[in-house]
Amino acid sequence: MEKKLIKQLALPLSFRNVKSHSNFILNNVNEVALSLIDEFSDIKKFKKKFNFPVLILYGPPGSGKTHLAHIYQEITNAKFINKFNNINLNEAKSGKSFIFDDFDKIESLNENLFLHFFNEILLNFGSLLIITSKPPNEINFNLSDLESRIRSCISTKIELPDDEFLFSILVKELSDKKIFLNDKQCLYIIKRIKRNYKSISSFAETLDVMSLEQKKKITLKQIKEVLNIIKVIN
Repeated sequence: MEKKLIKQLALPLSFRNVKSHSNFILNNVNEVALSLIDEFSDIKKFKKKFNFPVLILYGPPGSGKTHLAHIYQEITNAKFINKFNNINLNEAKSGKSFIFDDFDKIESLNENLFLHFFNEILLNFGSLLIITSKPPNEINFNLSDLESRIRSCISTKIELPDDEFLFSILVKELSDKKIFLNDKQCLYIIKRIKRNYKSISSFAETLDVMSLEQKKKITLKQIKEVLNIIKVIN
């Protein structure tokens, strides 16, 4: 099984530079979402193609939605929000773009105000990225008009990374820190770590600190220690 996985890891992966962030790794888990986000470089064209300049990204925590949101921010100069008020409505009127984070976790959304906001996004030259852990059809609204609008927007699901993708992310994170483990060590790690980007990043950072402090060749014992540490902090 391990030899088969190592052989499969020869697959081509694309790396994308993201302003103020680590390189973005493109594969079949996120390529549809990234291609849609890239289309926001021409909002008029996006509206003509999809009717609404709105994209909904949904998926489990740690699947990379926030990283994709930063790419969208790079393209549109969007503003992150996790609450909503009249200031945002006025900004929408001036053509501002937004990233609405944790949309499904908002406890008291003013639906009437948000519907006005949504309409201003449509009328002007702004855009909206909605990030949620739930698919749009599982988010309940009191206003049928708002529910209809949200469900009419294009949406795409982001899955948690598979073994091959986790391996690639781990190798990339470690190589950025000049840490080079063999295939067996990397496979040992991805079989025991939480399947998300945050855990991989935490592992690489913690191992980097440990290796700098001890100034010794990295051993399986150290790897086990780091895995135990990040189980507590993640």
